[in-house]
Amino acid sequence: MYTHSSALTTLFSLLNTLSSLIARLTNEQEAARKKGLELYNLGEYRDSEAYLTIAATAGDRESQYALAEVIRRRENNLKEEDKTHADGEWYALAAAQGDVYALLRLADDASLRQAKLLAQGRADSGDGEAMLQLYEITKDIAWLKKSAEAGFLEGQYILAIVYDKDHTLIPDAIERSSTIDRWLKRAAEAGFSRAMHWHSNRPPISHDLPARREWLIKRAQLNDVNAVLEYGYGLGGVYEDENGIDTEYGFEKDLIKSYGLIWLVLDNSRESPRYNTALNNLSIIAQDMSKEDIEAGKVFAQEWKRTHPPLSEFRLTYSDLQ
Repeated sequence: MYTHSSALTTLFSLLNTLSSLIARLTNEQEAARKKGLELYNLGEYRDSEAYLTIAATAGDRESQYALAEVIRRRENNLKEEDKTHADGEWYALAAAQGDVYALLRLADDASLRQAKLLAQGRADSGDGEAMLQLYEITKDIAWLKKSAEAGFLEGQYILAIVYDKDHTLIPDAIERSSTIDRWLKRAAEAGFSRAMHWHSNRPPISHDLPARREWLIKRAQLNDVNAVLEYGYGLGGVYEDENGIDTEYGFEKDLIKSYGLIWLVLDNSRESPRYNTALNNLSIIAQDMSKEDIEAGKVFAQEWKRTHPPLSEFRLTYSDLQ
């Protein structure tokens, strides 16, 4: 069969163009996924929605669940007639790909049965997160204990919360407190930011400024947005008494780093409930700085951003417990 060489050249050129286009679209979807999840984890729900929609429409399960969560949160306080219930559609798509948390959000009998089936299979293989999911399905504390014992950090933290909220589980106050401390310490030492925060705000650490300071810096290094803000406040003298002593953490002033950290948070988290307070504190700190110092603070912020993971609230995956 005869084929003109110019036709082959044109065909190969077209195929190369199509391949490049497909690759570019795939890269764009991945970039949207990354950006959307970063914004979602930071609590920047409005800004995350457009990015998550791109990735969710492309079939990414994690983005589908996150987008559904964004819509659910947005519509929580709306009147029933004003709700779109679009979250259910995205939960359903994520659930169809085996997302247990999406199945739990759907919460109909068939979804809960499927969630339990999926979680049970993984739990039988020793998956600590699946054990936590079984706790969320059954509310059987035994599953939560198993999750914690399996080393799942979120399970350890939630177990501490449950013990703290339901005193009937451990009636003796001393035993209950020591049990909570034990689980928080395990999760904190393994790097779970929320456990670090709670652990460092319970006696005796809450009275030990060097220890509190150390835990705060560890959380800030994870780029926990609230810890970064607190770190900036400490370095900026926000917690100083009339004698110039930081009574919260014992930091020495470093206005350039302080400005940089607070500015970084403000520049990235405009939906934060702490935004206005942070903006006011930053303006007060800036009064004692030169223009050169302020620019140096912004340079420090950019270097911090480059050398740390994305800012995050480190929210729990499914539970609304605080």
